[in-house]
Amino acid sequence: MGDSSYFVHDKVEKAKRIEEKRSIILDFLANETFSTSQILGQLLELSRTATYQTLKSMEKQELVKLHEIEYELAQRGKQTLWGLTPKGALLAADLDAFHVDFYEVGRIATSTIAHSIAIQRIKVTGLSKGWTNWISSRKLKQIAAKDKKKWLQIPDALATSPDGKTVAFEVEKTIKTPKRYESILSNYAKMFLDETVDQVFYICPENIAKRLEMVFIKFNKITIDGRSYPVHENVLKRIRFLSYDEWNQI
Repeated sequence: MGDSSYFVHDKVEKAKRIEEKRSIILDFLANETFSTSQILGQLLELSRTATYQTLKSMEKQELVKLHEIEYELAQRGKQTLWGLTPKGALLAADLDAFHVDFYEVGRIATSTIAHSIAIQRIKVTGLSKGWTNWISSRKLKQIAAKDKKKWLQIPDALATSPDGKTVAFEVEKTIKTPKRYESILSNYAKMFLDETVDQVFYICPENIAKRLEMVFIKFNKITIDGRSYPVHENVLKRIRFLSYDEWNQI
């Protein structure tokens, strides 16, 4: 009788790979609650078919569930989302900061979903380029609630760059008022001073990125701790304005 040990080895390795993929998805959704097949496929570096098979297997285990929602109707129509189930959330929860959060249809506004998907795309691109320690806006809000003096501005995400810098990400689809950006600049200037963050990356559609940069350049004063100061060039140097394509190529 021939040696069949390699069949056992192959079966063990296959089970190990399946478990690794499942863990990666659960860890990602523990922070994001929901995502798309495309984003999760990029995260896993798998084909569309392989990603779908992995997610359907997890759905059978009641870890995730496929939902169909409508947002950005004029452009995209219906969008399918994979949401974390209560069981999946329980298994994905961080034991050091235990919090179970799963996806519920209708609980999250469609505009918030669209914004979250945009941030997730930026996140998976960053992960593929060596960025680490990603913290989602939802978790940052929990952290900031405990130390409001430190977190004057809550970014859409926070991550560590390949060269070790703590970078705040702001994802803009539309432009706010100049007065609002003046307040944001003041907040980040204080956070630079306190070494809460080292840089800020604004990621925007191409037609907004340069215009937004011009808005910031025109500011000549900021307010820190109730006092007015001229805007130092070193503050503006810490803020970058990138289009989605420029971020993908960085």
